[in-house]
Amino acid sequence: MQMSIIEFSVENFKIFRKKVTFSMWARKSDHTFKNNGENLLKTSLIYGPNASGKSSLFEAIGALKMGITNSAKNPEGSSSFLYRPFVLSDNNNQPVFYETVFSLENKIFRYNFSIFKNEIVTENLFEVVSDDEEKKYLIRDKQKIDLFNDFKKSEDIKAKTRKEVLFLSAAAQWNDELAMKIEEGFKRMNIITGPIGGYESYTIGFIKDNLEKRKKILNLLQKADFSIDDMESKKIPFPQDFPESIKQMMSTNAKSGITNLIDTVFFSHKKFDSKNNQIGVERFNLGEESNGTQKFFAVLGPVIDTLENGKVLFIDEFDNSLHPLLTKFIIDLFERDNPNNAQLIVTTHDTSLLSYKEDFIKEQFWFTEKDKFGAGNLFSLAEFDLRNDTEYSKKYLEGRFGALPFIELL
Repeated sequence: MQMSIIEFSVENFKIFRKKVTFSMWARKSDHTFKNNGENLLKTSLIYGPNASGKSSLFEAIGALKMGITNSAKNPEGSSSFLYRPFVLSDNNNQPVFYETVFSLENKIFRYNFSIFKNEIVTENLFEVVSDDEEKKYLIRDKQKIDLFNDFKKSEDIKAKTRKEVLFLSAAAQWNDELAMKIEEGFKRMNIITGPIGGYESYTIGFIKDNLEKRKKILNLLQKADFSIDDMESKKIPFPQDFPESIKQMMSTNAKSGITNLIDTVFFSHKKFDSKNNQIGVERFNLGEESNGTQKFFAVLGPVIDTLENGKVLFIDEFDNSLHPLLTKFIIDLFERDNPNNAQLIVTTHDTSLLSYKEDFIKEQFWFTEKDKFGAGNLFSLAEFDLRNDTEYSKKYLEGRFGALPFIELL
């Protein structure tokens, strides 16, 4: 089951006081794929200074996902992760609003909800039939819930939906077919925030006991010129000073009480004598490799999984510890070798990517910035009227598009 992102909007969430909308829609080009009549981007890049809203946008997307997939399973009153309003104003006593337009199987849906403290205020689900026609499935005003079309058979779920729970999440938990499909679609949307290193174990698990996937990872590491000749996953003892609680969580067989082993990966590098003749190989644990090698390896598991299964992948701080040619290398995987129409959306400070004019279109570049009142904004490079020979990177660093920090020199 494939889900593609068309648009995402959020209002009154953390730095975003006013409604902002991110879109993967674009004019038809080599950078798009056709999905239910819409031309959608394969990749998109978001720029902006620190503390301008890039990570907050991904946090909002993550909150939307968690609300859909988990709110019905959470204890009563535990919806605070959805209510994180803009607080730098005396008029912040308003609901937080989320909305997404997405393609699922052969239909396009628009879903939104608003929440104030621990109460869902509104919740709506429509099928987008055409530019001026929508088909109703769900209309909610607090605990007044009206159901239409495929949802009509789930009338009994209304009474089971608590005030802090999204009906869509409750319906999925009670096995409504449409709600379960939507929930599964959002489960397939992966969001990587914070240090990428936490995904090393994901990639190790991805290749463990799977020769084909191991070959794919190794092939990409070799193409990226890491001088790695071979690799293998292996169990090794935990370090002696490793916290017991983390050992228990990461144990390869925690259920049986075995907490002394952890999965890792070893890379083989060719070894040469003084005359440059190969005399053997040297094996290094992943932790002994460079930060760049560790990060690139960590991200390859989610990248390959996304490409193989036509998923959506968000990566915050995409360029952290990676050479600019490696970030371009990963983007090119989605742009040039993407038969399942996967999508990659990243935040980055790597302005070199803005220099590849022939490899991108304006709709792929987005910017965040913060005004003097502390409120964030989001806008696209497509909003600017630019000449065909404009050097995007140069103009961005000159401040022509905004979204730059204002630094006072000492």
